[in-house]
Amino acid sequence: MSVEHDIDSGLIEEIIRDCFWGDYSYSVDDIKKELASGDERFRLFLFTKILNNSRYPSKYIRALFDENEVRFYLSKIPQRQGERASLRRQLVRANVLGELSEIKGLKWLSR
Repeated sequence: MSVEHDIDSGLIEEIIRDCFWGDYSYSVDDIKKELASGDERFRLFLFTKILNNSRYPSKYIRALFDENEVRFYLSKIPQRQGERASLRRQLVRANVLGELSEIKGLKWLSR
């Protein structure tokens, strides 16, 4: 994605608070620099941290990754994870990619 330099620092601060829980010592500038570098391993790492730990995964993923990246990174995450992880993947697919599917316990409403 080509907008890394324009990413709001406040958004990155939210991601650090929401997703890293003190287990890494990334600063806002560190994350901006890593995103700008295009390092696929870091981007997958950040995507996974957001997907697994964030209260708002679709919001952050939509802001940082384009649709092709979202599809690619979702394909890299093992399918044999727990029900919570599966639900989060399905919700991101629906919210970010518009790929609606039947999710156990949830029903999509037409508007």
